[in-house]
Amino acid sequence: MYQIDNEEHTWALIAWIIPLVGGILGIIIKPNSNYVKHWSYLSITFGLVIIVIDVILGILSLATFFVPFLFIIFKIIGYLFDIAFLVIWIIGILRERAMLYWKPPVLYDFAKMMGAP
Repeated sequence: MYQIDNEEHTWALIAWIIPLVGGILGIIIKPNSNYVKHWSYLSITFGLVIIVIDVILGILSLATFFVPFLFIIFKIIGYLFDIAFLVIWIIGILRERAMLYWKPPVLYDFAKMMGAP
């Protein structure tokens, strides 16, 4: 069985802690480590999902600015997504610290499409 050294463990954590940018750094600095690549692709996917959902909700809340009820609903939905992202991020940190190849259902599917190991 392949042992994960301390440097790979650290770069995988950096990749996950800084979504998108950390993932890109992890792939550039440790391209031969499957463990770092796994967490890097998850990080890139997670960062892109955060950006896309925040942009969509931002546009919807901006479009409904003059309709107070809808504006408040979209703002609440945005806050709920932000809390969900925070929870996923913390779970990811805990999974990485436990040296697990975590495969969150939707994120991992997108990461596999991007080429995750």
